[in-house]
Amino acid sequence: MPSPPPQPTRSGPAVALMYHAIGEGAAPEGQDPHYTLDCSAFQRQLNFVDAGSGGGSARDWLAGSHGARVLLTFDDGHISNYQYAFPALATRGMGADFFVNPANVGRPGFASWRQLREMSDAGMSIQSHGYDHLYLTSLGTDALRASLRAAREEISQQIGKPVTLLAPPGGRMPRNLCALARECGYTHVLSSRPGLIAAGATGMVLPRMAVTAATGDAELQSWIAGDSTTVVRERLRYAGLALAKRLLGDARYERARARALAALRGTS
Repeated sequence: MPSPPPQPTRSGPAVALMYHAIGEGAAPEGQDPHYTLDCSAFQRQLNFVDAGSGGGSARDWLAGSHGARVLLTFDDGHISNYQYAFPALATRGMGADFFVNPANVGRPGFASWRQLREMSDAGMSIQSHGYDHLYLTSLGTDALRASLRAAREEISQQIGKPVTLLAPPGGRMPRNLCALARECGYTHVLSSRPGLIAAGATGMVLPRMAVTAATGDAELQSWIAGDSTTVVRERLRYAGLALAKRLLGDARYERARARALAALRGTS
């Protein structure tokens, strides 16, 4: 029996970067400008990733298929992921995880199943963002189980590859999420909680660092380098936002957030 191939050595922590839409100029219609990154900034950030240990998907990192310490992930399945992110990654030989909602695939502004299959065939990882974009905290146990199972089965059927990872929409994670996700066949949940992933991480929930339009080059480079000070700062900011979500509830929080962002953009 042939010996198994050697596994990459993980000498330090990894960082998972969470992206959403990529755009040129104004944010694409229907996308949150706060989470839309300009193409030039995205290309520059990939250069930073490339200059380090390179980047790859969480799926392949967890499987031991690569030792890159930057994991690249994209939420929502926006069409710009296919138009801009996919070719930029492919040119550099990088992989990434794309978390999609089956209910949105092929709708205006979102990648189609044909495009997602093309990405998968090129080595990209297509994973679950829930069946639709409803916050999982809004679902009862039975509805949550059904959503997780339906999303995983439809993506797997359409793409032709196993779906093992889940990224909850909006980062909302009900208390029973991990147990239900495991029951439905998922091995890991990629959260929106900031943090670094330990080299020997064995937990089901993996942290991610959200890249926004306001993320500066120096800040991103510090995350890539595993700088704990900047990561702690992001965790404190996240904790404050999480408290606001709990106090206001999802609907009131989203309205308050929309007003605040509009005010910052000078549109209200």
